[in-house]
Amino acid sequence: MDKKEKLKMAVISGASHALKYKRSNYRASDDEVLQHINREADSIIDKLDSEV
Repeated sequence: MDKKEKLKMAVISGASHALKYKRSNYRASDDEVLQHINREADSIIDKLDSEV
């Protein structure tokens, strides 16, 4: 997998995690959602690396 495809998968995965977080924390502000994704970024990347 080339870098462009890996970046695309990372962006989609981050967006998916953001939507899941927002769905379960519907009162969270956009800033809170972004903070959550930033905290979880390493685990999201690790999961992508293990799946590919």
